[in-house]
Amino acid sequence: MNPASPPRAQLVVVGLGIEWAGQTTKAAQVAIEMADRVLFAVATAWGARWIRNLNPNAEPLAYPRDGRPRRQIYQAMVSRIMEDLARGGRVCVVFYGHPGILVAAGHEAVRRARAEGHAARMLPGVSSLDCLFADLGVDPGARGCQMFEATSFIKRQRPIDPTTPLVLYQIALVDNHAAFDETDALAVRRGLERLRDRLATAFPANHPITLYEAASHPLHPPRVETLRLSALAQAATSEVSTLFVPALAADAIEDQQAVRTGEQ
Repeated sequence: MNPASPPRAQLVVVGLGIEWAGQTTKAAQVAIEMADRVLFAVATAWGARWIRNLNPNAEPLAYPRDGRPRRQIYQAMVSRIMEDLARGGRVCVVFYGHPGILVAAGHEAVRRARAEGHAARMLPGVSSLDCLFADLGVDPGARGCQMFEATSFIKRQRPIDPTTPLVLYQIALVDNHAAFDETDALAVRRGLERLRDRLATAFPANHPITLYEAASHPLHPPRVETLRLSALAQAATSEVSTLFVPALAADAIEDQQAVRTGEQ
């Protein structure tokens, strides 16, 4: 009788939620607590401390801000995850928000782990989009919802349906392939100008838009700032800024179409 094969390594990729603790699912919390090793990439020191309290073996995944491409940063994260999996046992990787939304490293780690014969799964978490729906009182089932990463939205000329609300992620990172640099105000403004001009093909200059940032602490309010589309390039943004563009009313759609066709 052949000896039993050694157990496969197990990978669980989980989401911390935006406010950690209160927005982390019970399943994700148990996965963190039960893991032999935990790796994490989260946005706040509060979240990092909470993870370490759940599991003393938790270590951060490097996110250098030295100008290197984000793609390279994510590849390094996946390589580190695979190194830990090669050691065997249960590995839990924790990402900010939902681990499947704008987290390329999470998806790639699950794919590679399965390809190498390991057990791997992803557990959902509360995302910034979930928080946006709650804080802004938006029901995506009422009129639908368009969602795009801002750079992709511009470069790939994603179609705009002005009758449907639009959500744009990472608006401060338009054309920036490295980590966000808040000191490079010129690059951020140029990106916002491009975004404004793209939106202006479907919405009037005075159309109200909302800059949104989910609260990262239970005692802090979210950022909800409404302004006109024409003022977007002058707005203060951060790497977690999301833009919500409400749908046009029926009469406004007719007026905007008339402007584009030269009827007014």
